[in-house]
Amino acid sequence: MKPRIAITLGDPAGIGPEIVIKALRHARVRACCEPVIVGDPVALSLHKLPLPLTEMLSVPGLDRRMPLGRPSKEAGRSAIESLRLATGLVRAQQAKALVTAPVSKESFHQAGLRFPGHTEWLAQACRASSVAMLMVAGRLRALLMTRHIPVSRAAHELTASRIAESARLGYAFVKKVLGKPRPRLVACGLNPHAGDGGLIGREEQKTIAPALADLRRHGLPIAGPFGADSVFRDMSRGKYDLALAAYHDQGMIPLKLYAPDQLVNVTLGLPFIRTSPGHGTAYDIAGKGRADPKPMIEAICLAAQYSV
Repeated sequence: MKPRIAITLGDPAGIGPEIVIKALRHARVRACCEPVIVGDPVALSLHKLPLPLTEMLSVPGLDRRMPLGRPSKEAGRSAIESLRLATGLVRAQQAKALVTAPVSKESFHQAGLRFPGHTEWLAQACRASSVAMLMVAGRLRALLMTRHIPVSRAAHELTASRIAESARLGYAFVKKVLGKPRPRLVACGLNPHAGDGGLIGREEQKTIAPALADLRRHGLPIAGPFGADSVFRDMSRGKYDLALAAYHDQGMIPLKLYAPDQLVNVTLGLPFIRTSPGHGTAYDIAGKGRADPKPMIEAICLAAQYSV
């Protein structure tokens, strides 16, 4: 039996509705799940896209005169209400997993929401003590230990507790969701060549290596810290299941180069599977029919695969 998957339309002024509708027409999506679309039907009319024969749960409140291609209070409210309803479906076990189309931090702000995005809202709604952003692109998987912060703050945020928390979430994902009894994890260094023995920075010696050694002593095998350039090369060849990336671009750049059409964001630490395409609202092409649905197709298919 195919799993029932709740899929939000995201920010209605962006490409979310377009990529959702295009994805629903794809044979892979129809074969892997029973989709339930959650959002405002007006968002679909704005994009002039007829919805395929699919179950839909509607949320009210969208201003019908809202223009495409820009953030707004109405768009933020529509996106968050869609997320509330879809999350409720999954938590009530009326759907097996959640897939979210992109939202805008600025629309959230204009709507009076203090959350920068989905991950933070979901963490609070589910009372999750810790969550992590895992990016997946084909054979590459990068857990971002620090996310949307200035690079200058990454070293300060990369504490032993943050490393341990990230490793445990990644290990549990590989073992329980991917079904691999012996997860092969690796940690990237913060500095080039993982600090080169302290010549290019000492964060590896002072923080990262001791944290990894402590994890190994407590039964969580993890390699590293190694230079990120070798880590992702080796993962592409099948050596590792998941890498801990020290900062956002360290993990995102290799994945976007390796398989941009398959880039998916997976939130770890929630009581259910949540995925999202690894791109933003793309306001510049909203309503022009040019949005590529491949990452959304991948996000839906992975949600279905991970939830069975």
